[in-house]
Amino acid sequence: MMKSFQGLAFAVALALFATHSGTAKAVPMLIVENGELLGADNVDVNGTLFDVRFRDGTCSAIFSGCDNPSEDFAFADANSAKAAAQALLDQVFLDGPAGLFDSNPELTLGCSASELCLANIPYAQSVPGKFEFVSARNLPDLVEPPFEFENTGDSDFDFSDNGFAVFAVFTSAGPSVAVPEPASLALFSFGLAGFIFARRGRSQRAT
Repeated sequence: MMKSFQGLAFAVALALFATHSGTAKAVPMLIVENGELLGADNVDVNGTLFDVRFRDGTCSAIFSGCDNPSEDFAFADANSAKAAAQALLDQVFLDGPAGLFDSNPELTLGCSASELCLANIPYAQSVPGKFEFVSARNLPDLVEPPFEFENTGDSDFDFSDNGFAVFAVFTSAGPSVAVPEPASLALFSFGLAGFIFARRGRSQRAT
């Protein structure tokens, strides 16, 4: 009877672990240097993790010529670029222990204006020498839509002199992998410890 109960308890603990593990997602890690937000790792965009870095300069210099969307850009259409912009607003431009990156847009690399920071995400080439992009608007008091759509820019325009805008360069880091929640891990460990203790007790009684 005791043996059956111990086996059942372990099975229940294992089942609970399998059921509840995977409900927590990878947490983005902000990249901050001397109080300045340089980007983030593990940003979840529609189930795919990306590393993102903010860079100033021209689209041509940053995106390998800015003339081959399928190879130069991480996103192929406005909707996916919008999802990336939303991910920046939800997961990166945040106030926290590392800095007030939502309240103070000028703390983001490439943005020196306190009123606004536009993180530009290219996704297509409209005509030779131009590119289309979505901008994530980081505003302390957001009264305008959080995105600007179907913007067109010159591939050789240098954003370095624009204190309101910067490029967001996304690099795929693989599929989003769910990780076990701490409570599930504790439950599983408790069940496993009980199982080992029970087996040890039976072994000692047998000797």
